[in-house]
Amino acid sequence: LPLTETRAVEPAAVPDVASADAVAVTSANALRLAPDSLLVALVQKPCFVVGRETAAAARGAGFADPHVGPGDALGLARLLVAHHAPGARVLYPCGRLRLPAFESALAHAGLTVIPVETYDTVPCRVGVGDIAAASSGRPIDAALLHSAESARLLAALARDAGALLGATRFYCLSQRVAAALDGIEGFRIAVAGDPNEQALLDTLVAGCGNPP
Repeated sequence: LPLTETRAVEPAAVPDVASADAVAVTSANALRLAPDSLLVALVQKPCFVVGRETAAAARGAGFADPHVGPGDALGLARLLVAHHAPGARVLYPCGRLRLPAFESALAHAGLTVIPVETYDTVPCRVGVGDIAAASSGRPIDAALLHSAESARLLAALARDAGALLGATRFYCLSQRVAAALDGIEGFRIAVAGDPNEQALLDTLVAGCGNPP
């Protein structure tokens, strides 16, 4: 049952791709939902991506050999800093809803970040009744959470859901996602060892055999 959806948005301004030294990507959606006219220009530049899944999206968009980060935004920032001198210009296809840490880390190192917003994340209209209907009224054993926004929304629903979400275990793609579960007891939260889908599913399987 999705709590958010992503929608393509037209970039507010046409970036000066020619003057950029690199492209940085922290979300596969930033490329999947980017207009073709932008991608045609971007693929001529060196590309730095946050992890393996984003690397696959980059190759699918036309980047031949992306530099792959360790799976988190600050790790990607360190990779970019290691490859570029202060003053380098980094084009950053991204969503409208994002944390500032990545851009702040690059700016602190003297790199110029040019965000290009290609998508937005918006809440779906989901209430406790929708969750109850989807589960035929049975309590939810596990929830998979891929984004901090989904975690925030589900934590808010859990406060009014009573037994429906009262014993749910929350499986999170990353520590950033887990941190958004305000009010949820720590023993009910499990975080994937690596921020990718397979690691999240492995964590779910392990947790189902070892409930809290």
